Amino acid sequence: MMKKNNELGIYLHIPFCESKCKYCDFVSFCNSDEYIEDYFNALKKEIAIYGDKYRDKVVDSIFFGGGTPSYVDGQYISEIMKALKENFTIAEDLEVTIESNPNSIDEEKLNTYIECGINRISIGVQSFNDQLLKRIGRVHNRNQAINAVKMAKSVGFKNISIDLISSIPGQIIEDIDTSIEIINDLEIDHISYYSLILEEGTPLYKEYSRGLLPDLPSEDCDRKMYSKLNSSLQEIGFSRYEISNFSKPNRESRHNLKYWKIYDYIGLGLSSHSSIGNNRFYNTSSLNDYISKLNEYGLPIIETERIDIEERLSEFIIMGFRLINGINIDEINNRFNIDFLKEYKDEIDRNIANGLIKIADNNVSLTNKGADLANIVELDFYR
Repeated sequence: MMKKNNELGIYLHIPFCESKCKYCDFVSFCNSDEYIEDYFNALKKEIAIYGDKYRDKVVDSIFFGGGTPSYVDGQYISEIMKALKENFTIAEDLEVTIESNPNSIDEEKLNTYIECGINRISIGVQSFNDQLLKRIGRVHNRNQAINAVKMAKSVGFKNISIDLISSIPGQIIEDIDTSIEIINDLEIDHISYYSLILEEGTPLYKEYSRGLLPDLPSEDCDRKMYSKLNSSLQEIGFSRYEISNFSKPNRESRHNLKYWKIYDYIGLGLSSHSSIGNNRFYNTSSLNDYISKLNEYGLPIIETERIDIEERLSEFIIMGFRLINGINIDEINNRFNIDFLKEYKDEIDRNIANGLIKIADNNVSLTNKGADLANIVELDFYR
């Protein structure tokens, strides 16, 4: 039986945006401001229900995602923070993150965030190249991104993350040099760096399919950009702690580590997912259904599934390999009551022989070669 901990993460989905990016396939809405107040009232009701159910757990991370949480008036976010503190047991060293876009934050909102207890901000920069930003449908520019970071620092944020995207059509490796220079100048604390995925049905997918965009960088070019970013960030004090995430010392995202380590979290709001113990459950992605269900004091869950211990173990291994430190042998043995090195001897020996994983300091982790071929390793360990 898997051993449990008493800590809980909370994710809150804020589905409103000024405009939808061309690559986005998340559940989010533009031109829907008339729903904002009703949505937040429903969200408070959901908080009250779960707060009563999980008051024995200690909330140590909260994450406002979207959508664009910074699009709505800061008072809505402040009211949600108040509701969370009133309904849940909160850790003293709580980490609270809010996602934002450079064009939708100002000093008033930032001050409101600080005052209500938000201590970490993630800014969706995506690129410091105006041409690339326009190509993927972002509504901010390079200068707004730089000013957003400076503004967040000026009001008191000491933990600032930015998102960057690679493999944008027409992107070249020299873009990495520009990004590193700006990151260093701004003294940013955390970087999330993701490869663009052309999701079928999105405007960007349609434009690319019709030949209206430059070519995507080749797989080799994408790996070179990633390798250059990785080495350059290390030179200015960052460490890579997960395949796509880099941080200054003690600035890792505590909330995201919950996903990678398969710890408990609740997803509140539209289309949110939750994972508690061996149960997973999902909220509706219909805005009207979400609001109406909570107005009737019911939960907007549309699906629940029980995860058996073997599947949880596979998830723990696959997610663990995303972390640069990999899988701690004592932790996996204690959480799942197994002898990991014995149970997976064939897989471990095979991947060590192929130069894809290594064992050091009681951890099993990917090599640099393995990081490039992570999907192959994950499939080999999946049962």
